[in-house]
Amino acid sequence: MSEIEIIGVRNRFLKDVRLRVSEGKTFVIVGPSGAGKTSLLRAIAGLEPHEGTIIVDGREIQRLPPHLREIGYVSQDLDLFPHLTLEGNLIIAMNRLRVTWNRKKQRARELMELLRIVPLAERYPSALSGGEKQRAALARVLASEPKILLLDEPLSKLDFRTARYLRSELLSLLNRLRVTAIFVTHNMEEAREMGDDLAVMTEGTLTHTGSPAELRLTDSCPGDSFLERPNILCPVHKEFSGNGIVKITWAGSRWYVPDEGREFTHVAVSPSRIDIGPKPPQGPSINRFTATVSSVHHSDDSVRLTVHVNGEALRVEITGERAQWLRPVPGDVVHGLVRLTAFEIM
Repeated sequence: MSEIEIIGVRNRFLKDVRLRVSEGKTFVIVGPSGAGKTSLLRAIAGLEPHEGTIIVDGREIQRLPPHLREIGYVSQDLDLFPHLTLEGNLIIAMNRLRVTWNRKKQRARELMELLRIVPLAERYPSALSGGEKQRAALARVLASEPKILLLDEPLSKLDFRTARYLRSELLSLLNRLRVTAIFVTHNMEEAREMGDDLAVMTEGTLTHTGSPAELRLTDSCPGDSFLERPNILCPVHKEFSGNGIVKITWAGSRWYVPDEGREFTHVAVSPSRIDIGPKPPQGPSINRFTATVSSVHHSDDSVRLTVHVNGEALRVEITGERAQWLRPVPGDVVHGLVRLTAFEIM
């Protein structure tokens, strides 16, 4: 086990960041899009220019190139090599380790067994599901035997059900391996569940550091109003069909949500899981809607909108790249889609 200390790390996105993560602990950084969370992880990994001091086990590493820092980094995009099988991705990650080919094969097998992906060894990333890619990316990072593990919103692109399951699995794995980790997210539920300690990041600065029990992320926390909260829908009618789908009525329209075999009173959907565009989406007319944009808020790498569907408000988050194409302004009429797997019953 290792420990890491960050002293005065700064660049164009970060402002004098200071933190210390003890051996075997998971430190969670929660904050809105554009707050500097990814920039901090990339600086620690040596992938982004920075000033300040980074100390791992008493040794300064800020002047070392990325491959000598012994830092494992799982990015949002996972970055699996598409031309290599899952096993091949793990083996290439061990290139810096001075071990034999047989030992690499053995370690790859051990990690695949640990993450329960042995049957996928010969598959290429394109043939893996979202959850399988997450396990593969984590196995590849662990293959290089890092002292510190950096996790950049690793579950943000998964549907609610898969993310919830993998969050529990990841927490169990981190506790079992006792690896020191920094985990960033803009999901408050993830932050509370994953962290031994956590902090809020806004505008490149860490604030409100403490344990989940000590730190209640309420509306009084700076920047908390911009953290991702799901839209909570209160259906006025529910119809259980018995085929894995529940039909609900919300905002005067019929919607289809997953049937988890239990009663529920509310339905949640993350703002980032709602697709919008200038034209009706193609495909069957299920979970489609037409809305009017009422507000637009720009940050460094995303745009948050409030749209109204038959008088009911929905918060939507889109990437900066998509916003440049869509160019939303209040009063615009947009068309949207919420995929079945994006809904979570509560």
